[in-house]
Amino acid sequence: MDTTQYLAFVPLLMYGLGLSALMHEWKRLFDPSQIFLPYSILTLMLTEVAVYNVFIYISLIAQFQGQSYFSYLTYLIPPFLFYTATNVFTPDKGDDTKAYFLKRMPLFFILLTLMIASHFIFQMEETKSASIVRLVIIGFLVLIVISKKIWLIYPLALLWLASFLIRGFIVSG
Repeated sequence: MDTTQYLAFVPLLMYGLGLSALMHEWKRLFDPSQIFLPYSILTLMLTEVAVYNVFIYISLIAQFQGQSYFSYLTYLIPPFLFYTATNVFTPDKGDDTKAYFLKRMPLFFILLTLMIASHFIFQMEETKSASIVRLVIIGFLVLIVISKKIWLIYPLALLWLASFLIRGFIVSG
């Protein structure tokens, strides 16, 4: 293993831990007493976002070589914010999904906004349209935080679906 592979371990571990917490929550999607549609939609969205972030992190690993310690710490910002957001998002065992989510919604969306915005720190091989979509989603997340309107999650899901398709065609093409 070279240096970059060792340095990639910590951020990928953070994404993995966040993804593990999310996958644990998938059981709520199949329990009728715990189903809350906005939470279910966000669980699916966050799972895909985690996988995508691991996928794009591969392009950043090559940049680790020759970085200073402080520079390396900046690469930990997105996975740290993702891990923190998923921990705020996931209720404890026995908690009512809806009540928990509504209580933690503002903090969760603030952390998610910061995580998405933190992707602008790095030079990634993405198209201009990906950056524009990211800015639109950030604006929409800020709107959700300010308004506290739960129904805004549905148009957010449509934005995510559009970004998913755009990312899928760009990354695979």
